[in-house]
Parts: sequence; C-alpha cells; structure tokens
Amino acid sequence: MKKLNGRLLITGLAGLLLSIQVGAINAQEQGAPFKFGTALGYPPFEYMGPDGKMTGFEIDLGNAICEQMKRPCEWQDVEFSSMTPALKARKFDAFIASVAVTEDRKKQVLFSDKIYSSSTRFLARKESGLLPNAAVLAGKRVGVEQGTINERFAKRRWATEGVKVVSYPDQDTMYSDLTSGRLDGVIVAGIQAQLGFLNTEKGSDFEFVGQTIVDPIMGDDYSAIAVNQGNQKVVDDLNRALAELRANGTYDRLASKYFPSSISLNGE
Repeated sequence: MKKLNGRLLITGLAGLLLSIQVGAINAQEQGAPFKFGTALGYPPFEYMGPDGKMTGFEIDLGNAICEQMKRPCEWQDVEFSSMTPALKARKFDAFIASVAVTEDRKKQVLFSDKIYSSSTRFLARKESGLLPNAAVLAGKRVGVEQGTINERFAKRRWATEGVKVVSYPDQDTMYSDLTSGRLDGVIVAGIQAQLGFLNTEKGSDFEFVGQTIVDPIMGDDYSAIAVNQGNQKVVDDLNRALAELRANGTYDRLASKYFPSSISLNGE
C-alpha cells in the first residue's frame, strides 16, 4: 500500500507539473505580455521622447515584434551593464538595446537573428591630432559605456598601455563629459554617434578620427536581441516575428522613420 501510495503521489505531482507547463504555454498563446528590457539614452535607437514616452527605432521594432506575436509589450529601462544579470533573474523575456554579438556574450546569453550592423569608431574634438591608437592616446582620458564591447576593448587593449579609460552608465553622461573637456575622446558605435551626437549642435566641434576600430573583441559588428540561456523558444518566436517584419516591409518602414537613406543598417 505504501508503494502504491508513493506511485500515486508521484503520478499526481507529475500531472500537476504538466498542468502548470500547459497553463504557461496557454497563457503565452492567449496573449500574456512579452517583457522587453532596454537601456535608454541611445538615440535614435532607444531614448525618452519629449512626451516622456520611450521611443526610437528598436523601441518601435520591439512593439512591432510584440504585435506580430499577438502579445502586448511591457518595457523596463535598466543600465546596459545589468543586461545579463537581469535576464538571468527573469526580470524580462528579452533585451533589445543595440547589443553587439560577441563570442564572450554567446557564452552567457542566446541571440536572435541580426537587428542591424554598425562599425566602431573613435570620436574626438576636431583637429585634436588624436588617433585610435594606444601609443597616441597614452595619458589621455577615453570614455566608454559600461558593459559594452567598447569598454571591454578599451580596458584590454588600451588601459594596459597607459590610456585612462573612464566608464559611464549611459551615453548622455559620457557625451556631456566629452563636450565639457573632461574627456579627450570616446569609443562609440558609428551610426548612433553620427545621428545622436555629431549631427546635433552639441557635436558640431567633434568628428570621427582614424579608421574603424577592428578587433576580435568587437565581435561580428552586428547587434541582436539577447535572451536568457535555455529559452530557445523565445528566440525562435522572435526570429519568426523579425522575418515577417522584414518580409512585409515593416522593418524598412520603421528604419526610414529614424535613418536617412544614406545609412544602411545591413552593413552594405
């Protein structure tokens, strides 16, 4: 009898767990909110609009993805450096904020298909005479955003050669220190820096200097949506939605809203 009761208990627990799993799947299919994490302060990709609402290319794309999946979107703004811990803590389902795909990050999170391509550049005051070279920058203060591949590159390649690498929680604070003279230069993503800084009044005295920064640390020069490891179904759902948005013209329509035709998001 004890053995029978034990089997009945195990069977009952298995049935309960199965019903919970089925319930979770049904909740998703019935339109439970899809939770996106992002890191604002990175125009034109993700930033706070004058109306106090999140906006930007990747915000609009995320909302379109949710619509394609027939699920309402919920958004949470966090510092970029907290992306991986927040995903592991399941604070949101996915993180979209110009996340560069690198081999190191692939060991920690899963990635969707490509969102866009971009190069890495060094930005400094016009006629500064600086170059993205550790020997030239020795003793200079160079800004980077925390948690980015730019920070990892600068600390591994330049800080060891005497460059003073300064990390910032967001782009806005970094640019503020650059314009005020507290920084000699910054490492940035080319598209974002061109549209979000150089094309604005505050960036009129600055320019890209030297060539594109290329290094294995930088990865494959494209960004994607990050998802916690073990959630392959979420990645598959995101990829299906992205493929449909590209096929039906929504991706291009959203891109034209934020980027001039001279800028290609496909790295062409």
